[in-house]
Amino acid sequence: MTEHYFKNTLSITSTQLANLSLASNSILLFNAKTLELSDFNLPDCLSPFELTIINRRKSPQAKQEYLATRLLLKHLIKVTQPQHTHAPLNKMSTEFDEASSKLQIHVNGNVINTCISHSHGLVGVALNLDKSEFGFDIEKVSLKRPFEKLAKHFYHNDEITLITKPTNTQAQAETFFRIWTLKESLAKATSRPIAKLLSPNVFDELNSAKLSASSNRVTVVDSNDSNVCFDVSVVHKKSTDWRCFLLTDFVK
Repeated sequence: MTEHYFKNTLSITSTQLANLSLASNSILLFNAKTLELSDFNLPDCLSPFELTIINRRKSPQAKQEYLATRLLLKHLIKVTQPQHTHAPLNKMSTEFDEASSKLQIHVNGNVINTCISHSHGLVGVALNLDKSEFGFDIEKVSLKRPFEKLAKHFYHNDEITLITKPTNTQAQAETFFRIWTLKESLAKATSRPIAKLLSPNVFDELNSAKLSASSNRVTVVDSNDSNVCFDVSVVHKKSTDWRCFLLTDFVK
């Protein structure tokens, strides 16, 4: 049975940073397009390694997403790990570990696993302090992408049936992107390449891995004042409960 995967059970709460009540299993969401890069002195915010990465980013949006994810991760470190409260931002560094396929943050000799995602300016970050099986993904729900064609090329036949069953395009798109975010989240949780999870039935894979999943959709206002919908999914151990917080302001 797959119905529960399409119920929007993931908690997503809109809040200001100052009012944020963080639990250990928290995912922060933020519209990085609202960042003014000129407001930040990057050498104070980023490590030397991170500076080399952001300087390679060509588009302003890519730079905004990179800066936002790194500052939010460092904020999470400071508020959830008291021993690192006073660590300078530029002394924390995020680096991808090829062996574990995880983005890790290095601070005061400690290495902490993280998870990030971004889509069309909306970014999300989380710490994985106990290094458990956990992953999440964000994807813009786009009616313009040829999602039915993509599904028939990549997805399992049972998934294609679910996507093509609704008669309206909106419902088809929502189903396609829900399956996509579940696949991406599972790939991150299990450190498997997404290419190996496209054709298998994601619901069977979740059951085989004995992992839970919860999802929801969130709407943000774009720069042209239009509403943009995103699908968010989280895959995690059955004993954990993850919540999302959509920030209406940013780290100063």
